[in-house]
Amino acid sequence: MKISQLSDSKILITLLHDDVERFKLDFSTLGLSDPHSKKVLSRLCTLACASNSIKIKGKTVVLEALENGDGIILLLSVKEKSDTRKKYRIKRIKTYPCYIFENAEHLLCAIEKLCKTNTLFYNNSLFLYNNLYYLVFDYPLITKITQKILYEYAHKKEITKTFISKLNESAQKIACGNAIAQIGSHLNA
Repeated sequence: MKISQLSDSKILITLLHDDVERFKLDFSTLGLSDPHSKKVLSRLCTLACASNSIKIKGKTVVLEALENGDGIILLLSVKEKSDTRKKYRIKRIKTYPCYIFENAEHLLCAIEKLCKTNTLFYNNSLFLYNNLYYLVFDYPLITKITQKILYEYAHKKEITKTFISKLNESAQKIACGNAIAQIGSHLNA
């Protein structure tokens, strides 16, 4: 085993094949998730830092491992903890349920059945685009009864705000706000 200090914050630890066997390390399981490897690596880091007068308390320690023909090379880097670390948030693309009807007859039958369920509908719009009727809901949760009725006459597609914008620009808007209630009131009259 050879420990050499590269800079004030970096140490190179070279483990020869005999050291790897003596410490019972395996490169394929080398990491902090393996309890044995974690214990050995922790002791090696403490030993290397102590022998080179590098303090690790309250600092971030990064350990990188590389396997070579003679054994394993470990690069130990000690960094100051910083609170100005960049945090990235992965945004999920919000989708909206959309039911696509092939003809007006299926659409009107579905709306008639939906009105008979006495379910309160709000924030849904109806568009005609490429000879298909798009019933778009602005909220993701729809009751199971509503889903069953809609699946009987249409197929569901999850759409994004981009597609809704495309519908607003290119499609013929039949009803907005509460399309089911607006059309249903004419059917029941």
